[in-house]
Amino acid sequence: MRMQAIREFMNYFSFLYELFKRDFKKKYYKSVLGVVWTLLNPLLMMTVMTIVFSTLFRRSIEYFPVYYLCGYVMMSFNSMTTTQSLNCILNNSGLIRKIHVPNYMFCLATVGVNAFTMVISLIPMFLMILVTGAPVTPYLLLIPVPLILLLIFTTGLSLALSITGVFFRDMKHLYSIITTIWMYATPTFYPISIIPQQYRFIWDLNPLYHYITMMRDLVLYRTIPSQQTLFIATCYSLLMLVTGILVFKKYQDRIYTHL
Repeated sequence: MRMQAIREFMNYFSFLYELFKRDFKKKYYKSVLGVVWTLLNPLLMMTVMTIVFSTLFRRSIEYFPVYYLCGYVMMSFNSMTTTQSLNCILNNSGLIRKIHVPNYMFCLATVGVNAFTMVISLIPMFLMILVTGAPVTPYLLLIPVPLILLLIFTTGLSLALSITGVFFRDMKHLYSIITTIWMYATPTFYPISIIPQQYRFIWDLNPLYHYITMMRDLVLYRTIPSQQTLFIATCYSLLMLVTGILVFKKYQDRIYTHL
């Protein structure tokens, strides 16, 4: 069964690539600056957050622009990808009715486009490392580790949400509230030290907190993430991926009557 799934994926890889190109072009359709917005957006957000919060947290957060971008890039990728995945099957309903392809391809294309955007968004982060004088160390070479773990987690969540969006059309409105709460519950612009110790277990339940912690350990604190953080982050990623696959497989054949 596993080899059959791998062969199916490889057989339709060219189709996935065409979906990726289509969705990427659509993302910047009629945009004057195009992909440049991917570079400008994190820089603009960083500027605003630095002006507002760097003074407030100047004693507890060194190199605030880099600190913020470490969290923003990862949070933005997860939020945008999962939000778009809610409608990725519905938006392709006409194509799904016409041709026989694995429906998860539409979800993977959404993940792929946003993953590519996330990689481009790392450029402003590296730029700010140089501008602020943050340390440049060999630990930066390990940045792909938290990014891959985040990618796995987001892929699993996106698979589950893509099915959910077909059956519950109002989910997109509810999920916008969830992502807003999730954003403030993730220490992107504030230090975890401001949270009272008795409440920090709530943040430990947030997968994004662990991925962002790993990123900051490598980028800012010149240290390898702890084994506990790595273990928790890996468990969240694998658990979410397995859950997403199981949910998608169980309900994928029922979506046609709802398209």
